[in-house]
Amino acid sequence: MEIYNGYVEQEDSYYKKLETLEQCQHAIFDHIRRMAEEVLLTIHQLEDKVRLELLHLKLLKAYLAFELK
Repeated sequence: MEIYNGYVEQEDSYYKKLETLEQCQHAIFDHIRRMAEEVLLTIHQLEDKVRLELLHLKLLKAYLAFELK
């Protein structure tokens, strides 16, 4: 009976280790998702900034073209 109880304890230990490993995996995936979201938002903000700068440049260019005529 002692051997059987030892096996039960060992099995429980393996289940606890698996649960811990699964929690680690979920935490890592969540962290990666949040990082990717932050990177994409930053890239989007930079894109908006460049598009706004391009718009201003086009307006200045159009104004100058108008003045030169």
